[in-house]
Amino acid sequence: MRQDSDSQPAPRTRVWVVTFASLLGAALAELLHLPAGALLGGMLVALLGSVFARVQIPLPKALQIAASAVLGATLCAAFQPSAWGALAEHWLIALINVVGVVAIAQLVALVFARVSGVDVRTVTLGLMPGGASAMVAVSEELGVDSRLVTLFQYVRLGVVILVAGAVGRWGSDGPGLHGATAMVLPGAPSSLWAWGVTLLVAAVGGWLGVRLKLPAGAFLGPLLLGVPLTALDISVGALPPGLLALSMWVLGVRVGSQFDAAAMQELRRVALGALGAAVAVVGGCMLLAWTWSTLGGVDLLTTYFATSPGGADTVLAIALGTHASLSLVLAVQVGRLLLIFLIVPSLFRRLSASR
Repeated sequence: MRQDSDSQPAPRTRVWVVTFASLLGAALAELLHLPAGALLGGMLVALLGSVFARVQIPLPKALQIAASAVLGATLCAAFQPSAWGALAEHWLIALINVVGVVAIAQLVALVFARVSGVDVRTVTLGLMPGGASAMVAVSEELGVDSRLVTLFQYVRLGVVILVAGAVGRWGSDGPGLHGATAMVLPGAPSSLWAWGVTLLVAAVGGWLGVRLKLPAGAFLGPLLLGVPLTALDISVGALPPGLLALSMWVLGVRVGSQFDAAAMQELRRVALGALGAAVAVVGGCMLLAWTWSTLGGVDLLTTYFATSPGGADTVLAIALGTHASLSLVLAVQVGRLLLIFLIVPSLFRRLSASR
């Protein structure tokens, strides 16, 4: 969470030092071949700088939107023609798991609210895996304590990323984070053509997603624009070298910079509970993934990433460096994102009526 408006800004030198250190951390994690290493390395250094040095790395809003849009466009490459067959085969059980993850988050929220006395609406928004920034924005619109929602969201997201990073390391099928190359896209287009199409999809899709106020619009917009193009054998998903890693660094720094010492001290009475609730949600989703893998015949790595209680963008970034079936992971993650924003208004009406 960000510092209060009346706190003194950090000296510029410290900001530059922490920014440079986060880039070094991202590069080191990439050299160690961690899945989404730039994301994990940047996030950890930014978090340490925020908590201990009271420095938040300044990231322009436009840069954050661009990073999410680049990731969304890159993931379009997962939807090659063969991927549609896998989705058709598993659509029903995937839908069940979309609902299952939401149900687990809601169950943990209800239990935590009863035990702790925290408003059930606050805990529900805090644990709901629907995009951290979007959930915080919704909480402000509904008059819910946005500070607590932010704490729960980013503690949950931190746990998800660390666990997913460990799982991704175990299931990695190659060194570091990678996206599609032009050679593997339909028609094997030239690199310049493939890069241009992907960047155009990222720019137009990201703008439309934000303009239409879609949930996680900068990420979801390029997906909704690019996936139909891949079904028409149009090449989407290749990027110039280094651009994907830079986008991952931006996403990681965005998460890490949300924590600061003052906010953590102010909210310490629920911080441990928030961590416990986040672990419970992640554990429940891991059990769901194991059940799906055992009964549905899908590999455990794919079911784990599919049911992981997102951020969809960060989880998919980590899955990108593994042999998980990205099309199935993508379908469940995006399906859940849309479901949450369809049910949140009616869910809150019910929760408000029961108070």
